[in-house]
Amino acid sequence: MRMVWMLVLLGTWMPLISMNKGTLTLIVKNVEAANGALHIAIYESESQFLKKAAIGKVIPVISTTNCEIPIPELPFGKYAIAVFHDLNENGKLDKNSFGIPTEPYAFSNNPAVKWRSPTFAETLIEFGESQKNIALELKRWRKH
Repeated sequence: MRMVWMLVLLGTWMPLISMNKGTLTLIVKNVEAANGALHIAIYESESQFLKKAAIGKVIPVISTTNCEIPIPELPFGKYAIAVFHDLNENGKLDKNSFGIPTEPYAFSNNPAVKWRSPTFAETLIEFGESQKNIALELKRWRKH
């Protein structure tokens, strides 16, 4: 009998649990070359920002059209997103001797910063719906 009640309760709560998740679709614009890979990092906190991503993905680039990348089953919350186009597929964002990125990059909210990295607050988005699209525009440092 206890097992029956547990199954009934679990069945009642399961829809509520799944309602707290959705699909966030990243629309990455300005892809300049049909090679390499897009590295996507999703951060949940300021202390992790640009250090340790909560969610990371690597997507091969096969076209210069906008890339749509769905992140399914993402729990509702606040996130900061960083993307870079790894043109030479070495697994890192290449930088010159001054620490300036030499490969295209983007952040959520597309903050207009050039001489520093954006802050967590500048890139923070709120995700709380079953389906949401956000656009990220890849840029090169010299073109800001």
